[in-house]
This record gives sequence, C-alpha cells and structure tokens, in this order.
Amino acid sequence: MHVSTERLRDGHTDGFIWRPRWFLLNRFFAVAGVFAAIAVSRLLFNLDAINYPMLLLLAFILLASNLGYVAYFHKAIPNEAARASQAESRLAVFTMVQINADLVILTLMLHFSGGATNPFVFYYFFHTMLASILLPKRLAYIEAVTAALLFCGMTLAEGTGIIRHYPLFSTALHARPVFITGICFALGSALLIAVYMASSIMDRLRVHQASLERALEETERLETEKSHFLNVVAHDLKSPVASIETMVTSMLAVYGDQIPPKARQVLDRIPVRTGELLRFIRELLDYSRVERLDGNAFPVEPVWLKPLVDGVIEMYAHQARSRNIAVGVQAESNTPNVAANRSLLEHVLANLVSNAVRYTPENGSINVGVHPGDGDVIIEVTDTGIGIPEEDLPHIFSEFFRAGNARKFTSTGTGLGLSITRSIVERFGGSIAVQSRLGAGTTFTVHLPAATGELDPRATPVAAPG
Repeated sequence: MHVSTERLRDGHTDGFIWRPRWFLLNRFFAVAGVFAAIAVSRLLFNLDAINYPMLLLLAFILLASNLGYVAYFHKAIPNEAARASQAESRLAVFTMVQINADLVILTLMLHFSGGATNPFVFYYFFHTMLASILLPKRLAYIEAVTAALLFCGMTLAEGTGIIRHYPLFSTALHARPVFITGICFALGSALLIAVYMASSIMDRLRVHQASLERALEETERLETEKSHFLNVVAHDLKSPVASIETMVTSMLAVYGDQIPPKARQVLDRIPVRTGELLRFIRELLDYSRVERLDGNAFPVEPVWLKPLVDGVIEMYAHQARSRNIAVGVQAESNTPNVAANRSLLEHVLANLVSNAVRYTPENGSINVGVHPGDGDVIIEVTDTGIGIPEEDLPHIFSEFFRAGNARKFTSTGTGLGLSITRSIVERFGGSIAVQSRLGAGTTFTVHLPAATGELDPRATPVAAPG
C-alpha cells in the first residue's frame, strides 16, 4: 500500500490522522498568545514576582522552534510516495517532538510564573488533546503521562525547596503536602481521562473515515467498470446494427419495387429504427470515452469560437429549415479565444444546438450568442422550444435523464447528451447552467476559461467522441 505526498501532507495514513499545516499554523497563534499573556501580566496586573526575562526567553525559543518545524516539514516530508508505515512513523516522531518540546517549555513557563498555583496549568490539556487527535492512542497516553510527570516533578521540586518558587500569591500554598498531592493527582488523572475520552472519539472517527474511503474506492471502481462495460457493449453492438441498416437499405434500393406495399412500409421503418439505435450507441461510446478522459488525454489549445459555431450551425441548417426554424448567431468581435480542445468543444456545441433544433416546434427560433465574460468566455444557446418543467431542471444533466415533456414531444433521445456536455465542459475548467420556462423556451449558458495568445492554424484537432 502506498501513500501519495498530498495524502501525507493533507490527509492521513492508516490509523494516523495528520493535519500538519493546521497544527503548525496554530502554533504561531499560541506564540502570539504567550507574548500577549506576558504583556498583560506585567502591564495590567503588575505581578513583580514573575521572572519576566526568562519568560520572554522561553517565548522566543518557542517562536524559533516553530520556524524550525516549518522549515523541517517542507524539506523533510518526502516528495514522492512512501510506505504508509514509514510515513506514520516519521510523522508520529515529528509530532511527538513538537508536543514534548511544548510540554517542557510550558512547564518552565509555569515554574517562572507561580508554578502549580498558576491557572495556566490547564494548558496541559491542550497538548494532551492534540496528541489524542494527531497520534495513535498508545502515543497519546505516553504524552499524557509525560505531561503529568513534568508537572508533578516541578511541583514537588518547588514544594521541597529544591528549586526556587516564584509566587503569584503571598501564601505558601505551593509548599503544603496536601496541596502537592492533591494537585498532582487531580491533574494527572484528569489528563488521562481526557486522553481516554478524546481517543475514543478519534477511534470512532477513524473507523468512520476508513469506511467512507472504502465506499469511495468501491464507487470509483464501479464507475470504472460501468464505463468499461458500456464501451464494450456499445462497440460490439455498433457493427451488427450498422450492417442491418446497410443490408435493409440496399435491399430496398434493389428490390423495392417488387416488395408488397405493406411489407415495404415495415421495411422502411427498419433504417429509421436502426438509425435511432446507432445514435444511442454512439452516445454510449461518447459517454464512456469522456468518463475515461484525464487531464493528458486531449490537447488544450486556443480555439476561435466564431468559425466553430458557424460550422455547427451549418450541420443542422437543413433540419432547421425543414421546420421553418430561424437560427441566428451573435458573436462579439472582442471575444477572446477559449482554452479547450477543438473537437470536444465542437461536440459540446453540437449537443446544445441539436437539442435546441429537436425540441423547438415549427416556426420557432434559435440563437447562439458568444461574448466575453469576466476572465472567461460565455456561450449561450437560446431557443423558443417546449421548455423544461421546473421539477426536472435539477436533474437535466443527470445520466439517462429526459424531461417528461421531452419524451412526449419525441420518442428519440438517450438522455446522455447533456451529461456528456457537462463532463466535457468541466474537464476544461468551465461550467454549464440552464434556465427554462415550460412552453417558453430554454437557455443553456456555458462558461469556458479564456485562452492567451492567438489561435494556431496548424493545430491538429483530435477526433471527437464517436
């Protein structure tokens, strides 16, 4: 099992939750808090018995250690994948060094500012809680015991006079055996209980996180298998269906006059139905190919939209004219090129325009607008067609989905076209949205990132899906 660099830096290894950037950032907030506490105790409360020079020295040591941790993290964390066990070991040691150093510095700060009578003894809990979150359970318990030993050692040494006590109050509470015993037992037991509770919660979170990751991996595996299955099935169906269409068309061309009228009517419907089936197969192939595309599967180039739009409009001009549908194009001259793949972008435009033609009744109109946006290019395809019911709008880009009125208007269609369109657009770093009113038409709006530089006329487009 291997763990990527991003997973080491931002995620976790098995049984080990790791958020280094978050931890390192919060350490600097802690340093700022230490300096603020020193200033407040000196200026506001005027606690003269505190050893301020040593506290300031410790604060600067804490700041310097934080800078060292940051430098080490960016230099020492591997740039390539590492074994999970090795990553867990290295990161655990790195975390324990930070927490143990903090515990020592905290103990020294308490010593120079009142010892066990300083209310900031509760800050030991922060470190034990962090250990419970960032480390495996056994290491969190070690950190809790370490904190308790440091605190009790300082308290006992001050109480017995081995080291000097810097009093916050006039009473000699720190030297009383009952106080020493009680405060050590209370803090030590509280730290262990805190670790137990936090570790129990983290265990549950780790189990839940592991189950979610397994579910995600299974989903990705099933998606891959589904795409592969669709590709294989569609590819295997395409040739025989095309052969059927060709044979029937040829037979009608040669023997059409000799076939009885009723049989001829049945045979005439076969090429129509096989044509619909071939279109469905092509869209299945398109879908599986687009789903398997990654960032390096297609070249991205500056694409000039105006001639591309004109070419797509020309593809459907005859179909539009046959139903007296007016088609217009408004492309602003200052529109920049888009960063996309020419053939895949043509596929997007063809899907949107063909849908507009298909679902616009006779004597309607379609308009394709292209204009610059805020750092991107906007393409709008607007029609005066049948529209989309409001309850169907959230599902319009879903796989195999067709609106209810679309199914009634025409029986042909796979429900894959818009899903493919959205997948392609999003792979270019763009977005697509739809606005529609039932019976009043639909507008699809595509945002694509603008390209820098001019269109290279020598660019060779790759084959579009299908």
